[in-house]
Amino acid sequence: MTDLFQRKDALRQKAESVKAALDELPDGPERPVFIEFSGTPKSGKSTCIDIVGHFFRRLGFRVLAPTEGASKRTPYYLKDDWVAFNTWSASYALTHIVEGLYSSDKYHLAILDRGLFDALAWFQLLLNRDEISQSDFARIRDFLLIEKWRSAIDYVFLFTADPVTSLERENRFTLIDEPGRAMNTQSLEELNRAYATVREQYENEFRGFQTIDTGDAQATTPQTTAAQVVDLILDRFRGG
Repeated sequence: MTDLFQRKDALRQKAESVKAALDELPDGPERPVFIEFSGTPKSGKSTCIDIVGHFFRRLGFRVLAPTEGASKRTPYYLKDDWVAFNTWSASYALTHIVEGLYSSDKYHLAILDRGLFDALAWFQLLLNRDEISQSDFARIRDFLLIEKWRSAIDYVFLFTADPVTSLERENRFTLIDEPGRAMNTQSLEELNRAYATVREQYENEFRGFQTIDTGDAQATTPQTTAAQVVDLILDRFRGG
């Protein structure tokens, strides 16, 4: 616990130094630091986003953090067609990249809860299931990896967890353990394979990349994971 308190204090000091440097810029930052959080359902991604966003906002950073599109903003009538669903979700993410790049609000930090890398993984899943063709996948991949917006993403944090852990988290406070369309062992295994394939093939297309396995509760907690992420974000502000 002492180590965590010490780390919190060190992160605060580091963040305050970064913020002071940003405040000296006469016209504000040229663009925000873009961070994408990607990963399987119930891998700890959303919890980490909440902690990271809270940290930066409380220290005066201007944060763009759109509501996650796939589960909360995608129109309900698209959820029976995964090709349409993921097309909408990818477009939603791209819209917020453009917003962050051109907004007059001069955000310091833009947090994407699922972005371009994540969209690639879901389309890889659809390819693996023969729900889209190889040629269509290639066109979608090339569109998502266009340099102008792909290069805007400074870091991708890929959260992973084994299906057993994800399902235990999903059902921890529910009254029924009925599997869902995505929240079932087979779909989670397929999705983990899709993420692994996309990571292997396209990880180097992004400026920074970090895989975070949250499946072992003894090795990581939401706070320690968030501290790791915050530290890397602050390094990116400093040009690291």
